[in-house]
Amino acid sequence: MIVIKKIMSLILQCKIAIAILILIGVLPVLFHDLSFHPDEYVQAIYNEAIHLFTLTHLSYNDRNSIFSVIFFLYFDSMRILGLGLILAVIIALLNSYVALIFFRKKINLIKKLIELLESIPDLMFILLLQMLVIYIYKKTGVRIAQVVSLREKAILLPVICMAVPISFYITKVLIHYIEEEMEKNYIVLAKSKGFSFVYILNKHVLRNIVEGMHGTSKTVIWSMLSTLLVVDYLFNMNGLLRMMATTPDAFIVGCMMIFIPFFILYRIYEWTSFDHRKDTH
Repeated sequence: MIVIKKIMSLILQCKIAIAILILIGVLPVLFHDLSFHPDEYVQAIYNEAIHLFTLTHLSYNDRNSIFSVIFFLYFDSMRILGLGLILAVIIALLNSYVALIFFRKKINLIKKLIELLESIPDLMFILLLQMLVIYIYKKTGVRIAQVVSLREKAILLPVICMAVPISFYITKVLIHYIEEEMEKNYIVLAKSKGFSFVYILNKHVLRNIVEGMHGTSKTVIWSMLSTLLVVDYLFNMNGLLRMMATTPDAFIVGCMMIFIPFFILYRIYEWTSFDHRKDTH
């Protein structure tokens, strides 16, 4: 019975989210030609709801059906996002390990350096990386990676551009949570028993900061999605987010395809983690 209630609640929340996306997606109609059009806005909301319900007349350039390309673009963009996220987590873990194991006495200096690197705009980092690859190619004739998607898809550089900027933020949060966890009583007890810092970090600390990192992951995902839009344009990838800027149909359907899977995954995790905590107590 509880499971059914949770599923019904989830479906209701998804419907509310879709309704909000429709209201936002057709908002340009309300202010068309720099004037106020409430009647046209209400009609546009009704038409868009009918189109979504019947899955008809949904286009991305006012001519072609949105379903002819959107799934390909979605999986292509999510692949870049997923690989970027995995790489970002790996970089952040390595940075945190190196900082906390080898530079523990200079950790405050490391934090300031991370904050400085984090302040570099994504756009600047991407352009500098592209210029570096082009410079190396001109000097050595070696093409490290595809700079722009033309005949070949650029994958390596977009993934790096997705991963590196956000990795500084993840590193900062990881170090913060680890330091906070290291001050707790059970860690002091573990230290008094002679366990090494690396053992305590791997066996206890990382496992116990997962809950805190779950909340941070939402910020990471939305930040990476904004970077993905920049990557779409600068690497000429014609991805999902770029297509979403073409028509209200593309925007609404694209938002649904991004939002709903993540929303469901987060809800399932929250339910399972809550049940787990309840069982342990």
